[in-house]
Amino acid sequence: MARRRFQKGHVRLRQTKNPYWEGFYWEDIRLQDGTVARKQRAINLGRKAEFPTKQLAERKLAERLAEVNDLDYRPRPVITIRDFVESVYRKLKLPTKKHTTKHSYSVVLEHHILPAWGDRQMAEVSEEDVQAFINQKTSSGLAWNTVRNIKSVLSAVFAAAVKFKHLRSNPVRSAELSPEPPAVQPDLLSDKELDRLARSLDEPYRTMVLLISVTGLRISELLALRWKNVDWQRRSLWVREVVHDGEFERPKTHRSLRPIRLGTFDLALLKHLRKRTPEAKEDDWLFPNSRGAAPYRADNLLEKVIRPAVEKLGITRTTWHLLRHWHSTVLHEEGVPIKVAQERLGHSRAETTMKHYVHLTSQADESAAQIAARRLRAAGRSRHWRGSVSTIVSRKGAVQP
Repeated sequence: MARRRFQKGHVRLRQTKNPYWEGFYWEDIRLQDGTVARKQRAINLGRKAEFPTKQLAERKLAERLAEVNDLDYRPRPVITIRDFVESVYRKLKLPTKKHTTKHSYSVVLEHHILPAWGDRQMAEVSEEDVQAFINQKTSSGLAWNTVRNIKSVLSAVFAAAVKFKHLRSNPVRSAELSPEPPAVQPDLLSDKELDRLARSLDEPYRTMVLLISVTGLRISELLALRWKNVDWQRRSLWVREVVHDGEFERPKTHRSLRPIRLGTFDLALLKHLRKRTPEAKEDDWLFPNSRGAAPYRADNLLEKVIRPAVEKLGITRTTWHLLRHWHSTVLHEEGVPIKVAQERLGHSRAETTMKHYVHLTSQADESAAQIAARRLRAAGRSRHWRGSVSTIVSRKGAVQP
């Protein structure tokens, strides 16, 4: 192994259109056969406008050399991001994730990270490189949440590299996202539209739509239900597992592992479904596919059943997830305490329920407007306000011209 030594490195000014300082130093690297070699590095320290003197540029280089000169410094392995992902991350870290997380991470890796970063040496990726990449993804028109997910997956890869001693630090951690834009919630089905949709569907699709609407179940929870999960005596459904693309696993959080109280209408739906499948055993699914070998696939049902029905009826576009939103919005408008709604939906935080699942409906907006007008009318009837407010606020709550 090459002899370790304390380095100061050296700098020089690159006379370009916009001059910048370049720093040089030697770094030990570990080759793929395990041997250690020494390689000279050159890095951009910054523009002359930022560091007017050579001494300031040398100070900047000294910050970088602090890691190389550290007594605990170990030669970094030479490995590209693609090689690390394929040989380490996919084998050691990705299998520890839940199925949905593994799927979403794989999509981000294949479509965003590996095409842009696959051939880069991990140790040569700087914080500036990462920030430029995040900014480019933002300016390309991708949704803010998509860019956030890309950053999260990239950070997870580099965090694994730190964990397994390929790197000393994670350059993604300090990268910043642009401010989150205001959330625009999609329209929900009205009560009448939901009724029309349900009536237009054959069984068991009708029961699926209605059960999600009245219980707030996730579609992955609904499709994983077995008859033993129906507690007829306590009028409850027990959520104990979920299914994604044919793979079963435990719910995503401990709060998702929960009972859901059933109403009279809900019980009637289940009893009707049970009569249609008298041969079903306790371990059988409520909604097996046509072959009975597994539950339905959620995406297939959405594309082949729900969306065609919605288009044919000419009603508001919906998804399984938006039916869950419809449930939480109804609970809120009917005055159900947020804690109850949170537990029913299986959220770990009440903030999630309020921020993402409760929509403002036109009925609620109209109600708010009438409430404010009623308060003004009441004030106008009082002795002190009779001559002012009562003359501008009508009995219907509208402002007089």
